[in-house]
Amino acid sequence: MGRWAVVTMGRLSVDHIAAVEGLQGPVTIERRCADLPELIAVCRAGRADAALIIGETQQLTATVLGELQAGGRQVVVLSHIVEERSRLQRLGARTFSDEVSPSALARALQGREPIHETGTGLPEATWGSTYGFPAAAAERTRGADQLTNGASEPAGAPAPAAFTAEDSSATPEASATPDVPPEPGGAARRTLPGAAPGITVVWGAPGSPGRSTVAVNLAAELVLQGASVLLIDADTFAASLVAQLGLMEETAGLARVCRAADLGRLDTAALDAATLSVQISGARLGLLSGLPRAQRWPELRERSLIAVLELVRSHYDHVIIDVAAPVEEDEELSFDTAAPQRNAATLTCLRAADRLLVVGAADPVSFPRLVKAVEALELALEDAPLAAPEVIINKVRSEVIGRSPRDQLSQTWLRLGPSAQIQAFLPWDPVGCDAGLLAGQVLAEAAPNSALRRSIARLAGVDLSVRRRGLRARGRR
Repeated sequence: MGRWAVVTMGRLSVDHIAAVEGLQGPVTIERRCADLPELIAVCRAGRADAALIIGETQQLTATVLGELQAGGRQVVVLSHIVEERSRLQRLGARTFSDEVSPSALARALQGREPIHETGTGLPEATWGSTYGFPAAAAERTRGADQLTNGASEPAGAPAPAAFTAEDSSATPEASATPDVPPEPGGAARRTLPGAAPGITVVWGAPGSPGRSTVAVNLAAELVLQGASVLLIDADTFAASLVAQLGLMEETAGLARVCRAADLGRLDTAALDAATLSVQISGARLGLLSGLPRAQRWPELRERSLIAVLELVRSHYDHVIIDVAAPVEEDEELSFDTAAPQRNAATLTCLRAADRLLVVGAADPVSFPRLVKAVEALELALEDAPLAAPEVIINKVRSEVIGRSPRDQLSQTWLRLGPSAQIQAFLPWDPVGCDAGLLAGQVLAEAAPNSALRRSIARLAGVDLSVRRRGLRARGRR
């Protein structure tokens, strides 16, 4: 077997470097690094087949390990702290105690040791985690196959309770409370009315076409049907869902769970602690709030966000995500796998979507933007499996389009040629929307009989006209 170059840093009570070199096998120490930045730099230069980190584990996150594992490089960590070994196993590192034998360590550095041994040679733990990052993840493509579609929890597992931050406050109409939402149980447990369970991403053209309005009210209609729903504000440019629901919450819930994922500490308890519970007509909607400042966008890294989406997919019937419009990648940064991409959060959510709603407004400025945005989306994600975009034309009115606005918009769309098809037209309803914003309510509360509310309910698979006919029939008896 050829030479196997290893770079290393740190030291514990045992001189593991001398012990491995004493085997006189293919594993050789290429360089002893003074600190983690030097170790990363050597790995970036392609001078190592494996990295050995001894004792100094505080700086190791999913992002750091992901960079070290790039190209199939093995990462082995030695620590005398059991909790640190467990944390790093969940992030995909091979971990051992200080008493590991030189031969087992050499095999692990070559990727030939599938278990983690203690000093007795017995297996310490199975490495990898449903919500962590197995080492194999470094070899995956960046497409939607990074996310598992099945539930990770056993059928019948309880859904998360949602808690608010201590400093949050809200209006009576849409209040964030630490109460536990109704027992949801997960999509596999029961048949629910409305759209198919899964992740729905609401994306759209630049400007203000109504992405957030659609996302909030879509989630509200689903939760009013008895489903467990989590609403996520992943707009890294202008998060708005907290304000739209009349809350005063400044804690970035999504950044909080991404940070937990990056440290290998993401679990249902961490998710519960970061999730607000918003009361809507007696039902409770979970909310992971967005970034209060756009400058914090690097906190939503792709690798961490993937782990968050894996967890919430398995834990809620529906996950509704509001994302920003830009989908471009920085080509200069694409060669640097460690550098965060400005639009990584949007692209990661789009790749994870089971359903993709593309929202654009019906006016001479916004409509061409929508056409170009759909084309840009198809180009940006041409190599990744993607849910078929469902185009939603919002703010439809004859005052700005002319007679028969739906027919005119449909004909123009067909003529301009995007492959995605228009699935719905949403009417212009400034009165209902303004009433909701004023009171911090969704349309189901502020304007329950509005045409816009009925149209969004149909997007959720709910036919409100049937309910009203039933109520009138019962009233005649």
